[in-house]
Amino acid sequence: MSIWNRLSQVNISNKERFQALFSEIVNRIQNNEINLKPSEIENEDHYLVIEENRKDSYFVHIVPKEIYRLFNEMQESAPNEFLGFSVVAGRFNSKDVRVSCFGVQCNLLGKSLFKK
Repeated sequence: MSIWNRLSQVNISNKERFQALFSEIVNRIQNNEINLKPSEIENEDHYLVIEENRKDSYFVHIVPKEIYRLFNEMQESAPNEFLGFSVVAGRFNSKDVRVSCFGVQCNLLGKSLFKK
């Protein structure tokens, strides 16, 4: 089974938590409250992965721990591609800053932005 097919079959638990986190991260970027230094920050139920080299943009990926291994596989197999739905939240160092929440459907993430 291809990695993209595996991703399409993911069913993240507690999607509402990640929807809220997605919206929060977008707002924090818009308010310049996130350090965009490339890193991986471990939290209780997710990682915040910050990249500077994907599609000539900064990416802030919210990655639920339950699919972190799949995310790493996709990072390696598609180093210059989008890894799913993302939104442009601002600009930094003349580059777009994009936010993604790996494994959560784009319609749910979009709704979380409209609720704010």
